[in-house]
Amino acid sequence: MPTKHIHISLCMIVKDEEELLPHCLESVRGAVDEIIVVDTGSSDRSAAIAREYGAVVVPFKWSDDFAAARNAGLEQASGEWILFLDADEALDKTAREQIRSWTVASGCDGLFLNIHNYTGSGQQGVTVNPVLRLFRNEPEHRFEGRIHEQIAVAICRKNPQAAFHVTDMIIHHYGYQTAIVERKDKVNRNLRLLQQAVEEEPDQPFHHYNLGVEYLRMGETEQALKTFGVAKAGIDPTLTSYAHLLFKYEIRCFQHLSRWQEAVDHIHAALELFPEYTDLLHHRGVCEEALGETVKAELSLREAVRMGPPPPIFHTEEGIGTYQTWYTLGRLLEGRADLEGAVDAYVEAVRAKSSLLPPLYRIFRIMRVSGQEQHLVELIRERFAMTSEEAIQKVLGILEQCRCYDTAVQLLPDISSDLSAEMRGRLSMAEALLQIQQGKWNKARLKLDTVRRKKGELSVSATHWIERLDWIEGRPIEGKDQLTSWLYRHSQPDTESERYQQAERISNSQAVAQNEDSNVAAGTAYNGWQALGLMMEGCVQSGKWDVLHTLVQLGQGQLAEGVYPLVEGARQEAGEPFFGASDSRVGTSWLVKGLVSAADHHLEAYAQGTEGQRDRCWPVVQQIRLDLPGPDGFEF
Repeated sequence: MPTKHIHISLCMIVKDEEELLPHCLESVRGAVDEIIVVDTGSSDRSAAIAREYGAVVVPFKWSDDFAAARNAGLEQASGEWILFLDADEALDKTAREQIRSWTVASGCDGLFLNIHNYTGSGQQGVTVNPVLRLFRNEPEHRFEGRIHEQIAVAICRKNPQAAFHVTDMIIHHYGYQTAIVERKDKVNRNLRLLQQAVEEEPDQPFHHYNLGVEYLRMGETEQALKTFGVAKAGIDPTLTSYAHLLFKYEIRCFQHLSRWQEAVDHIHAALELFPEYTDLLHHRGVCEEALGETVKAELSLREAVRMGPPPPIFHTEEGIGTYQTWYTLGRLLEGRADLEGAVDAYVEAVRAKSSLLPPLYRIFRIMRVSGQEQHLVELIRERFAMTSEEAIQKVLGILEQCRCYDTAVQLLPDISSDLSAEMRGRLSMAEALLQIQQGKWNKARLKLDTVRRKKGELSVSATHWIERLDWIEGRPIEGKDQLTSWLYRHSQPDTESERYQQAERISNSQAVAQNEDSNVAAGTAYNGWQALGLMMEGCVQSGKWDVLHTLVQLGQGQLAEGVYPLVEGARQEAGEPFFGASDSRVGTSWLVKGLVSAADHHLEAYAQGTEGQRDRCWPVVQQIRLDLPGPDGFEF
């Protein structure tokens, strides 16, 4: 017998959503039978876009009431089930394929889908919240609430025995990414409507709860805590669906205010009600660490990873009970100087989410600082499954940023041996740059000379780098590289010599070609500042302190807008003296990296003491080195 076809209506409200609406409507293609779009006064192409997707557009005069707008759409819907989305949301591909079978098989009145909320820049992970978004279409099923409108109350009023089910279907929500929030002024809009709702229904705890969330989002933590207290006093936590989240937000307020013991006390009370809520154990570990109770903190975090993610009825954050908790445990163990335990925790974090970068940065940095870098290749090959060239190149890039140059060079052959001549040239160039960062000038020259002689697309870059090495080692230069010529003019007294004359005759094509310098392992193009950074690192590693001092002085001068020559009589040039010179942000970053590298090198030498024996202060110096500024893999 063929499966009965269940008709599903998508109901939306929109206003000026032409940028996001196509993505939303494309995500439901084939999953719904009709689309009802309530337009509350768009001045852009939102209505036209909706019609292009076959939607029925219902004009509606906005009255500061989301429930009223939602209900205007429900009046037009003919489907047996209602799915409601916002324009800044998208139905996951798997959910699109499953949604009809869920409605056919379900004997429920409503189905919960998991909302994945992307915040900040969208790179900080997601929060996961089960929300009732799919329900049977009945005349009595109408939304209630001026803002954060609800449908469950009406469903339960019609049928006190109404049943609901939490599915594993996902809706992606992008509306709380920083750029969208600022553009649409969502916080102020929500705050105004919630304050109005509280005035109209002062005894409705749900309004106070949502108002507290907005205060917390605005950074008004004391006001948020007070408002959450009002909401908490008005609910029965054993019967209220959002009670667990109310408790967690209250705890978060205490954390923001550094009231750690109060946070722990509230966590213990919350765990009495919600013992399966992993988020509470994770946050207890964070609070206990802040209180200096690191043994307790470790036990809490280990209990959280033992439990794993909470059941789907709870609002959570991606990685709680898995990679986020493992990473937090790693940082805790690192602070206790249990570096072996920290590395194990970071490995587990990566295993839980292979695309996660911060644990890799910490692993590589720990191994280098603790003198264990020689074991890194073995650890990488045994503990991580790097089955693609892309994965290997990502790891190589992180190794380079963590200054694990020997390890990176050893891993280069792991990239598939079945390579084109072009790719082999890029790998040779990458290895040469790694040798430069190690201060192994002769080895770098051999690689660069091989690339230069093959006359490929990297030949110009190799020529430029050979000339930079000539300058570092005090050899004559030919003036083919713009950056080297700039360095030479400001560090040599014979500025009227033939060599200076040659340096002046740099063609525009050579300047453009210099921008093609690339580090394949890191996947980035090197401008002049980045090249200076690699040279500074090489000088640190090889002990060329006089050249490092020159590079730092010239870099500082350039950042001061008008490089000061190291010798009298050096001429100033008009325009950009080398590619990227005007980018002061990048320049400052690379200068700081060079200075941090030098500090790290000196600390390492100091901690080794005499005759290679570790000084008694070595553990302290090691901790200082681990905490030095450096890349951490977090994207903002």
